[in-house]
Amino acid sequence: MAAAVHSANTKAVAVAETPAYDEAVRTLRRAGCVFAEREAAAIFASSHAAARRRQMVAARAAGAPLEYVVGVAEFAGVRVGIGPPAFIPRHRAAALVDAADMVQTRADAVTVLDLGCGCGAIAAALAQRHPSWSVHATDVDAAAVAYARTNGVAFGFETHEGDWFDALPTSLQGALDVAVAHLPYVPSAEVAMMPRDFRDAEPLRTVDGGTDGLDPWRTVAARAATWLAPGGALLTQVAGIQVETAVTVGADAGWHTMPATTDLSDQDGAVVLVSRRA
Repeated sequence: MAAAVHSANTKAVAVAETPAYDEAVRTLRRAGCVFAEREAAAIFASSHAAARRRQMVAARAAGAPLEYVVGVAEFAGVRVGIGPPAFIPRHRAAALVDAADMVQTRADAVTVLDLGCGCGAIAAALAQRHPSWSVHATDVDAAAVAYARTNGVAFGFETHEGDWFDALPTSLQGALDVAVAHLPYVPSAEVAMMPRDFRDAEPLRTVDGGTDGLDPWRTVAARAATWLAPGGALLTQVAGIQVETAVTVGADAGWHTMPATTDLSDQDGAVVLVSRRA
């Protein structure tokens, strides 16, 4: 079982070495959880009810992602509420938040979009870092949007339900300074090789990027121009091996697309792409 430990907050736990905690660790280890101690600590920190803790341990041992079990995910310095079927924030996507900081140098009057937001983790991180920014988030899945709306109230961003940019009010056309699109980019044939926790729990459309993994990027690159302000930036993330094709896709849609880093030696690693109008 893959280690999904985004929500492991051991500081709040004062139960180590208790029989119940030890039994939880043993159960998780038997299930194949690599970080059983941390995962048990996260579960015990999230509930004080013994019966509830046992249910959570059983759910995790059965393969439910830890984030779904404890109801929170840690990402880029924030803790956001989450549950099925919302896409679970990946730590590597924090690079998109950092990139948004770098491409947008103004301190205020900035309008940012988390496109395909899931539970709104990217929007939450940006809103926390920049309270003066106007942060928006969109997703087509009503259940994910429900979590994003709750997180939006907590962190100060606005959530819209609908298909990509179509969810936005027309008042935002030509007004976005940055659009952050953490898109599915796993090729269809490779979805079966994903960690079981994610593969079995998350909706296929949140991870499957089509034959070469870049179909969602093709769709977004073709639609984004109407929504970006002059000089605005469109950010996405792809695997290192996809960079060349993704840059071409951007060019075909009228974008000047470049990797945010010059180090592309790790072809399996995730690379942030920054696009501006050509």
